[in-house]
Amino acid sequence: MSTEITNKSRAKRAVNPNSLKNLKPFTKGNHASAGRPKKQDCLIGCIKEELERITANGRTNEQLIADALTRKAISGDLKAIEILMSYTTPKPAQAVDLGSNADKPLIIRIIEDGNNS
Repeated sequence: MSTEITNKSRAKRAVNPNSLKNLKPFTKGNHASAGRPKKQDCLIGCIKEELERITANGRTNEQLIADALTRKAISGDLKAIEILMSYTTPKPAQAVDLGSNADKPLIIRIIEDGNNS
């Protein structure tokens, strides 16, 4: 291996032979190489911090938003009503098809334990 590196903009320079020996790749699963946190995580964290911040009147921004949304819903704003209902009322459970065949009968077996007294 050459101990000199050439670059068009620079003159030749000597390379320390030990510098290449010190280079080691990160092992798989090494969290030091994870890099920068994802933008989404950072944005969500910033929004949560802002919502939890306590204002001058002693209430959080989250409480103030809930109050404003509730006032709009009470005044008849349909979008505000829709938002409030989507967060406060449970949604009906979706029907689950277990792959039953209508042409085959459903067989139920009752197994009794002989230890019942």
